[in-house]
Amino acid sequence: MPYSWNKPLENLPEEMTTIWSCGRDECNGWIRDSFSFKEQPTCPMCKTAMIRSEKVLPILVTTDQEIKHYRKKQRADEIS
Repeated sequence: MPYSWNKPLENLPEEMTTIWSCGRDECNGWIRDSFSFKEQPTCPMCKTAMIRSEKVLPILVTTDQEIKHYRKKQRADEIS
């Protein structure tokens, strides 16, 4: 399977994640709480105060071993 390492990951596990979303209805800005360095962040796009909420998001893969594990599982799912 040539270039299978470059294939996007699919069916990543998801979890309820705390986020900050823009308080302005017209703006779609949001950021994961774990990526925010401020106690009360402002939206980087429109500078409006952000509101803490939750959203179901894919779990972030942080190591090469985890990426290899998900790719291996994805290939196994394709075969079956």
